Amino acid sequence: MTANEYLNQLLEDYKLSDEEKEEIKAKRDEVKGKLENHYGSKIITIKYSGSISKKTAISSSKDIDIAVHFKKDAFDTLEKMYDSVYEFLEGEYDNPRKQNVSIGLEDENVDVVPGRRLDEDTSNNDVKLYRRDTGTSLKTNLETHKNHIKESGCRKVIRLMKIWKYKNDLKFKSFALELLVIKALDGFEGTSLKDKTKKVLEYIEENVETVELIDPANSSNNVSDSIKSINKTLLRLKATSCLGYIDGIENGDETELSAWKKVYNDDTTEDSTNESKFSFSGASKRDTADWGAQPPRRHG
Repeated sequence: MTANEYLNQLLEDYKLSDEEKEEIKAKRDEVKGKLENHYGSKIITIKYSGSISKKTAISSSKDIDIAVHFKKDAFDTLEKMYDSVYEFLEGEYDNPRKQNVSIGLEDENVDVVPGRRLDEDTSNNDVKLYRRDTGTSLKTNLETHKNHIKESGCRKVIRLMKIWKYKNDLKFKSFALELLVIKALDGFEGTSLKDKTKKVLEYIEENVETVELIDPANSSNNVSDSIKSINKTLLRLKATSCLGYIDGIENGDETELSAWKKVYNDDTTEDSTNESKFSFSGASKRDTADWGAQPPRRHG
């Protein structure tokens, strides 16, 4: 099995199944129906946001982001909008959790993201979200995000990097990782999955701690500011060790397959890999005392 065959197999193994897609749709429809029944004509639309809407989701992370967009005049303030949705969900679900711009339904693996449209023209998809951490607003646009991902042509590599993040137990916001991959591959002429993935790892090693990741829907929102410095450092260190495995191919320390399996923290034997029997190992232990437990999800 070549490296490219292995990476393609990873994409296949972490693809959402038809059953998973049906479960996600059923859960979205349930939450959507409750919100529509309660708020009625105040709502313009309810749709997927996050990785599912951008077609960059992987099966190991099936949390559902649901955006509910209210009319411009539906609430006096963004804070009242946010609190209203929280109070409603509190009456419908157990222990909803206030997050930065979303409300988490932990038992349902759902995040509800309330937003208020900026324009009475319903064709303008710009919305403002309420930021609890600062008590201010955050402008965003789901359609701009989706188009940015689609036009980049980077969906496969984004999914591979999400698998890499998951397999190596790294903490880095999904939206930030998507922007990072697109930035890393901007102008890159390589065409194979292994070349593109290696390029992203090199970019992470050299730039992740200082790079600005600008929200394509809001030039004043540097998404990298929301990433903890320790998580940037751990991403860089892991990229460096993975590039060491890949460099080992040239000096004969690694076969192409063994190197890429180490990149993805995969301890299956080459024979079982060739038979497409994947049984991935758990995340590797950390050598730093700063490594903590997974924090609550945050939208984006």
